[in-house]
Amino acid sequence: MINEEINSTLSTVKEAWKYPELFQNISKSERWLSGAAGSYLLFKGITGIFSHPIIGLTGAAIGAGLLYRGITGYCPMTDLAEQRQEALGADELIVTETLITDDLG
Repeated sequence: MINEEINSTLSTVKEAWKYPELFQNISKSERWLSGAAGSYLLFKGITGIFSHPIIGLTGAAIGAGLLYRGITGYCPMTDLAEQRQEALGADELIVTETLITDDLG
């Protein structure tokens, strides 16, 4: 099970490197920042795993996610937000007639 997930992730990363325009939804500056922050958090999480296991594992997991985001240029949360924004798009409203009344009572 874990080997299949690792192979799937690696194939996704390879596809993202081959065809970056299909997978990227974040800018280059976000990619660089995510890669740098992810590398740092992953390193700090792994080195601190024996002194503070919960904090170390949390930092390593967040770092791995940011590193994945930086390498591939794809952020699933950004993709989800864009899909929801498209679903909430304004419908067209066409006004065909206007009625003006002088009734106050």
